[in-house]
Amino acid sequence: MNNNFSSFIKYRVKYNPCVRAISKPYVISKEKRIVDEYSRSEFSKKIAGMKDAYKGKRCFIIGNGPSLKTDDLDRLKNEVTFGANRIYDIYDKTDWRPTFYIANDGNFIDENWEKISSFENTISFLEYRNIRSRKASKNIIGICREANFAINRWNDKSIHISEDISKSFSNGYTVTFTAIQLAIYMGFSEIYLLGVDFSYSIVRDKRGKIHKDDTVQNYFNGKTYDATVQNYESTLFAYQKAEEYCRKHNIKIFNATRGGKLEVFERVDLDEVIGERH
Repeated sequence: MNNNFSSFIKYRVKYNPCVRAISKPYVISKEKRIVDEYSRSEFSKKIAGMKDAYKGKRCFIIGNGPSLKTDDLDRLKNEVTFGANRIYDIYDKTDWRPTFYIANDGNFIDENWEKISSFENTISFLEYRNIRSRKASKNIIGICREANFAINRWNDKSIHISEDISKSFSNGYTVTFTAIQLAIYMGFSEIYLLGVDFSYSIVRDKRGKIHKDDTVQNYFNGKTYDATVQNYESTLFAYQKAEEYCRKHNIKIFNATRGGKLEVFERVDLDEVIGERH
């Protein structure tokens, strides 16, 4: 069987609403067992110990969009920062390193374990399901995605801000949303997004239909990866839920990205923000 045809069949089965509806009870039951297991783990206790640890402080959540510049990262060396996924591709160009690193995509963790498990002087938050059977260093803390299985993952309205990350986090189809939940849990009162362009060359709409635009650059390193197909509508909804939650809980969240298409959060000038303390 042709590989492309085989992949197409697997996709149709995996994301077909009818198939997902039938399999949902089984999947949810399996996922709940993992979440329960996690809640009794040492990882859960470590996360609980971080509750409000940075109360009243500010942080920067760094995305990997094409607008990200090493000069900006160099200026954030004394700030609390969150980095994610392939941010390490920029390490050879800057002395900056994130305070916290996050990866919650299982395939990404499995494929890049050797690299992301070797980070020093950075606390890494990695999806529990993919590290629970691995030998991890003290700098690695497991985080656990909640037991949720959307019938239509391309238009998932179950996304929310989890108020207890020591139990589970809500999947917003972008690691940036996970970082926002962690930042809220840790007590940060000001959250700034940088390099979160929210523009991709390949996206899926709420029906799962693919839309391509080869003129769009995906990442700061100019590369496009096989997994780069953005779940656009669900991710947009996640950002909207984050903005709504922060507004209601007196948490300031801003978009300091230079350009990009993310207009959910109030825009601020990074130079002015950093200039307040530098």
